[in-house]
Amino acid sequence: MIRVLRSELFKFRTTPGPWVVLAVTLVLSALGIVAAFVNPGFGVSFGAPHSIGRLRELVGAGYGAVGIVGPLIGILCVTGEYRHKVITTSLLVTPRRGVLLFAKALASGIWGIVLCVASFVLVAVMGVPLLVSEGGSVDALVRQIPPVAPGLIGAFALLAVFGVGVGALVKNQIAAVVLAIGLSLVLEPVLVELVYHFFHIELNWLPNQDAAALAGGLTRGGQNGPSVVPNELLSWWAGGLALVAWGVGTALLGYFTTFRRDVT
Repeated sequence: MIRVLRSELFKFRTTPGPWVVLAVTLVLSALGIVAAFVNPGFGVSFGAPHSIGRLRELVGAGYGAVGIVGPLIGILCVTGEYRHKVITTSLLVTPRRGVLLFAKALASGIWGIVLCVASFVLVAVMGVPLLVSEGGSVDALVRQIPPVAPGLIGAFALLAVFGVGVGALVKNQIAAVVLAIGLSLVLEPVLVELVYHFFHIELNWLPNQDAAALAGGLTRGGQNGPSVVPNELLSWWAGGLALVAWGVGTALLGYFTTFRRDVT
């Protein structure tokens, strides 16, 4: 198992896709840092965050990326094998498909943690000096690290595992990437709005809401602007359990439906 995991991590390090995803994570995290300094109101102004919510947004600036790059890294881990026609070689080396998919899930989760840590490094390098220059309190920012950082790390890792399941279900790379991005940015928000509008039921157990709950109540910048949904998130532990269910459940579904089929 260790040998297979090392092989999957080696693929991450030596292929361009994961590094592109890392670059996208840093860009979105940088935008999240800037957004934390924008004061909404009648006249938009730029200033240091002082409230708990906005300080958490600064700590978790990478949250705006997690719903996209988290699943994306898992999708690339699986679908890249099919796209580059190397899945047969991988299965010849590791014929036990359950072991191979489990190693891919672990490797994707580890790379998801790397992406999250990279976003934290960017906050330290870019966000903290900006906070100091605007007269903000670094001590107040540090106090918001424990409520945000562990959960955001878990969200990145678990959504990467979710992406492995999506990639196992939809082996075509382009289709899987479009599906994951569409689910995160379009389908999930629209579904939440429609269900609440017609049935007054909150769908607060979907992946993005679970990630927000796990990461200390973070939300993607601007997503609650015109919304009529109260957006009461689950508790952090319930959001974490729901995210585990999404990740593990989707990976198991992908394994038992498509990943075990013959490769021809």
